[in-house]
Formats: sequence, C-alpha cells, structure tokens
Amino acid sequence: MARAKVSREQILREAARLFAIKGFHGTSTREIAEAVGVRQPSLFHHFASKHDIARALYEYDHERSPGLQGRRELPEGTPASVEFYQSVRREILVEMTSAYDLRGLYLSALIDEPEFLPWRTAYDAAMARSRAVIEQGVADGEFVTTRADVVIEMLDATINQAVRWSGTQHDPSVPDDVAVLALRLVIARPGRIPAIRRQADRLLRDAGTPWADELEQLDA
Repeated sequence: MARAKVSREQILREAARLFAIKGFHGTSTREIAEAVGVRQPSLFHHFASKHDIARALYEYDHERSPGLQGRRELPEGTPASVEFYQSVRREILVEMTSAYDLRGLYLSALIDEPEFLPWRTAYDAAMARSRAVIEQGVADGEFVTTRADVVIEMLDATINQAVRWSGTQHDPSVPDDVAVLALRLVIARPGRIPAIRRQADRLLRDAGTPWADELEQLDA
C-alpha cells in the first residue's frame, strides 16, 4: 500500500540509487515513485521532472564542495603544495561522505548534457584551478616539471573513485592517504610531505575548522 507522504530526502536517495544502477535515462519517474512507495503525482509534488531530481543531486554535491564552489579553504599566499594537498583530501572526504550514491551523475556522460551545463562548468572550473595550483608549484620550484593536464586527468579519476566509495568506505585515514599519493606525483622533495600536512592542519585549525573534527563525518 502506498504511503501517504514522502520526503524530498527519500526521493533523492532512491533516485540516486536507481540512477547508479540503471543509469539516468534508464530510470523512469514511475520507478522512482515505486521505490519510495508513492504514486507519481506525489513525486511531482516535490520535483517537476527527473531532470529536476538530478539537478538537486548536483546542487547537493556543489554545496558541500569548496572546489566546485571556487571557495578557498586556506588563506591567500598558502604554498601551492599545501593548497594542492588540502584540496585533494577535501574532495575525497566530500565524496566519501555523500548522503547519496552519485555514481549515476559522475560516472557517465550525464554531466555533459546541455541540461546540466552549470555543473559541468563548475567541475571544469575546479579542475582549471587545480591546474593553476600545479603550475604555480612548478614555477615556485615546489613541484617537478610535469604535464599538468596528465596530473589533472589522474586527479579526476581519483575523485571518481571516491564517488564509488560513498557510503562504503569509512576509514578516516583514506583522504590523507590519497592526498599524499597525489602529492607524490608532483612534489620535488617528498621528504617535505609530513610538514605540508602539518601546515595544512595548522591553517585549518587557525580558521576554526580542524581537520580531525571534520573526519567525524565518516562515522555519521
């Protein structure tokens, strides 16, 4: 028997799960309604279309990601190595702690469709900022001379792997471990990595957002 009421949260969770399993275009609004136990009119009370559901999921991810927002976590003048390290571990944590399974949004060509251009633009801008950080690190001598475009492709693949981990990976050391591995791709002096981590932690602590506190999201 269908439930009389359904929440927006329930719809997003079930829709995201179906998008991940069947693909966005392979999932119908009828299937989403059935998954949450309501008729389609109740679904349309919250979302006018399937595209609106996907847009809400993209917006959720955008609101949690400093990289997608173009928002700095660390102050101006932070060394490129520290900026790169923190940005990687932040995005890994964001995807690992997502309330929704976003594989159907990012591990497909969906984001390249015209309806989702704002999120494609935001993602490309985030990657461009990461590339600028890498180029700055090379210019400053912190990073080895390297092909920034290749590093960015590898970073993109790493973030997509974190999307796959959502809801299943709860090891609080993973974001740091991934950031260390990413940094090893570019750092000129690997022996500096522990100091880079300490500097990132100190800057976050000074900003009132201690990294250790934020890892509690993995236990939620």
